[in-house]
Amino acid sequence: MKPNILFIVIDSLRADRIFGEQKTASSPTIDSLIKRGTYFSNAITTNQYTSQVLQSIFTGRFLLDDEMTKNYSTKTNSLSNSFLSFLKKDGYYTCATCQEDVFIQGFKEKFDDDTTFKGEENSYNGLKERIFKKLDSFTDPWFYYIHFEDLHSPCVVPEELGHLKLTERYDRNISEIDSLIGKILKKINLDETLIVLTADHGEYVSPIQGQLNEPINTKVHIKNAIKKIIPRSILMELHDKKRTLSGKISATKTSKLHEKRILTNRRQMPDKGLFDDIIRIPLLFSGYGINSMPIINKQVCNIDIFPTIFELIGIRNTITNIHGRSLVPLLKDKDFNSISIYITSSAMIKELRLTVKIHETSIPLVGIRTQNFKYFRSTKDQKVDVHLYDLTNDPLEDSNIADKRSDVAAEMELMIEKIKKDAISSLDEEELDEEEIKRVEKSLKKLGYID
Repeated sequence: MKPNILFIVIDSLRADRIFGEQKTASSPTIDSLIKRGTYFSNAITTNQYTSQVLQSIFTGRFLLDDEMTKNYSTKTNSLSNSFLSFLKKDGYYTCATCQEDVFIQGFKEKFDDDTTFKGEENSYNGLKERIFKKLDSFTDPWFYYIHFEDLHSPCVVPEELGHLKLTERYDRNISEIDSLIGKILKKINLDETLIVLTADHGEYVSPIQGQLNEPINTKVHIKNAIKKIIPRSILMELHDKKRTLSGKISATKTSKLHEKRILTNRRQMPDKGLFDDIIRIPLLFSGYGINSMPIINKQVCNIDIFPTIFELIGIRNTITNIHGRSLVPLLKDKDFNSISIYITSSAMIKELRLTVKIHETSIPLVGIRTQNFKYFRSTKDQKVDVHLYDLTNDPLEDSNIADKRSDVAAEMELMIEKIKKDAISSLDEEELDEEEIKRVEKSLKKLGYID
């Protein structure tokens, strides 16, 4: 009998909030899945934007920096030989529950069924009921992809919790998602379901980050009422301005460079960098075919997810033009050589249409992360915005040693060039039509990615 597959992506989830010494959120369900399964503590994403990351996950490929210039004019997962296509050929019923913004770029038609929800909707206001209804309608075997947006800026919480600081809202929403996952697990057979939990990227959220504190009073209730009639795009802009001011104030209270970075940076900002705050993600396998194992510290990547799923469920992987590799050897405590991970922070495209422009000061970055070092620089110029960090001795990336270790930087450049030289041939892609481009522009503007 083929196992079912529950694939959960929690948008903007920092890995350190659910596992490790810096864990701050209460997540008993995820804790239990980690205990009975396998957790990768050094999992890396390929990019800091959801659409690009999903393209990497569902095709098992690095997205090279020259491909970034067209990533928002082509459809996500439109490739004919994507992993979803092979699941469907093997008899799987495929379904997804995602925010509609994720689907407007051609992702939707790749599933047999979907339930989309608007940006203001989350686990608090009816989403869980829709998920339960979907689960009750499935026939085996099924693949169910759920993409939670509760942590994405502005990290919306119920009105009565609107006074919470950003870091408190963030952890509160992690706990809410964890509770919902617990209820989902009660509706499925864990022994017959492979569970994969990850994130698309991290986020700059500091434990000491706050809002400009206000008591719960009539003034706050009035403000909450006004928020309901203000367009979401304007709320996002106001939220970012308030968060920036709050971050600058909090940054004056710490001498730690990484804390200052977390407090004053945003993913959408021009000079955000490719720090582990953004590219290090949680990755968990549990349920069907997964034994309880010690935490795995080997560097892995989210392009490895589907090759691993395929080997676990017994689908022969005939897709040869991918970078991802199965992690099953690690799940069986066998030898596994980590590969260098190609990372990018492209500002999407500079001009999707003549009418809307990406932040013009954004600096697209390209880099390499190995088990021991992180290197990134401007995509256009090897000598601009150069960063190199010794992850073994400086895991928080406080000290840029690019000038001191030019030998390592040169080695990293060779890795970048080799990956680009050995690049997999471009695969067939579907272009967005005029109406789809308009919807993408509207979505990106609403989310604060374009002006």
